[in-house]
Amino acid sequence: MTTPRWLNTEETNTWLSLWSVTSWLPTRLDEQLKKTAQINLPDYFVLSQVSMAPAEHLSMTELAQLSEMSASRLSHTVTRLEQRGWVYRAPDPEDKRTNICHLTDEGRSFIQGAAPGHVETARELVFDALSPEENRELGRLLSKVLDRLDPPRMPAHQPHV
Repeated sequence: MTTPRWLNTEETNTWLSLWSVTSWLPTRLDEQLKKTAQINLPDYFVLSQVSMAPAEHLSMTELAQLSEMSASRLSHTVTRLEQRGWVYRAPDPEDKRTNICHLTDEGRSFIQGAAPGHVETARELVFDALSPEENRELGRLLSKVLDRLDPPRMPAHQPHV
């Protein structure tokens, strides 16, 4: 039996800070989006992923991977977005078993209107607390952790996240 590699005091403090940020940041972003744009954070995230995709569409499989949602949860989310006229689903012309989620003009208009408030909240909560050097360092460090987690990633981020 191996001895557990317990966290030291500094690591424990870092871990608890990371835990708090990953708990509170989505809550605060969700509050802002509900208040100013009448959308919740998961729905906004899915819509933003579709809007940032090449040709503004993604397969439901790709969207599930990017959003870390089950197929069922994603289906419910996309249904809500469809009901608001922001996306539509259509069969993949190359593989009829696959559905593609497409952004509509109304969806593009909505995300362009909601993004500034969302980005401002992210700026206030995260980036305004950091110097440019600290921001670069945070990005570098988070990339190292993400490499270990190996999540699917969008190729390039556009300004309206």
